[in-house]
Amino acid sequence: MPPIAGRYRRAVSGFGLSGIRTHDAPPLPYRAPARTVAAVPADATANGTADEVAAAEPASSGEPTRIGIIGGTGPAGAALATRLADIGCEVTLGSRSKYRSMEVVDNILDRWPDRHLRIHPGANSLAAQEPTVVMATPWDAAAITAKGVAEHLRGKVVATMSNALARVDDEFVPLIPPRGSVAASVQASLPDSLVAAALQHVPATELGNLDEPVHGDILICSDHREATWHIAEIVDRMPGARALDCGNLSNATAIEAFTAVLMQLNTRYRTRVALRLVGLDHVPISVLGGGPSRPEGHETADVTAETAQPDAETVPD
Repeated sequence: MPPIAGRYRRAVSGFGLSGIRTHDAPPLPYRAPARTVAAVPADATANGTADEVAAAEPASSGEPTRIGIIGGTGPAGAALATRLADIGCEVTLGSRSKYRSMEVVDNILDRWPDRHLRIHPGANSLAAQEPTVVMATPWDAAAITAKGVAEHLRGKVVATMSNALARVDDEFVPLIPPRGSVAASVQASLPDSLVAAALQHVPATELGNLDEPVHGDILICSDHREATWHIAEIVDRMPGARALDCGNLSNATAIEAFTAVLMQLNTRYRTRVALRLVGLDHVPISVLGGGPSRPEGHETADVTAETAQPDAETVPD
């Protein structure tokens, strides 16, 4: 890969994140440890029964889920497009330059020729016309880019996966946008859309590697319940992933900022970490909301960042 010019360089690998700014070299590529994620029952939730949830969602017509990715030619967007197409979605990969989009799509299809991936190149305006849209632009361009295609996004679920982070020397520093999070900034730019924050902690390397499952929990938050439901349903199709409803969009501030901690662990311990919430396997909890009261002895859930033992591939140069 040729050197990236400019005072700031965008990370080209790591946590499936769009537009991390860095004063130094990009962060280490990330690989989650292999493990089994327990299945989560889909009934007995705080938000209603499985039948009520199904009634709130659009009926399936047998057609593939169509998703547009705005700013999808970076590592995060390309990896997400690859994974979504592999689980049966039809993806439009958007970019400011349709020729750049064509190049990235060709690279994906060349890498996975036997997967029959349905990924189409196009401009951001074309991606915005799909029924479901993901913002994968650099964090500082997310709100303004969304506003530029707002007419196509009215009434749609729009997921944001960017984090406001900077790398200064050997430290990762979370930045707080004026509205508290990238997701909140996008929601302010799209008052008629249903914005959800999701996929902030997912590594691009693993997300785009179809030979391995996606390990870990995917935290989703939104002020619109139907947006959380819709994104969770898509995430749960990804092998190894577990979608969790993390409440309102105000929690995106903590979710986005915590990525700096995970990336710092990668550097400090020369390994790769994956986010996994423990304490949920013993409760009939649903991806769609908090579930019933926790049984005695499980009042709280611990948070762990599970790590793999370092090996030759995880030690930085």
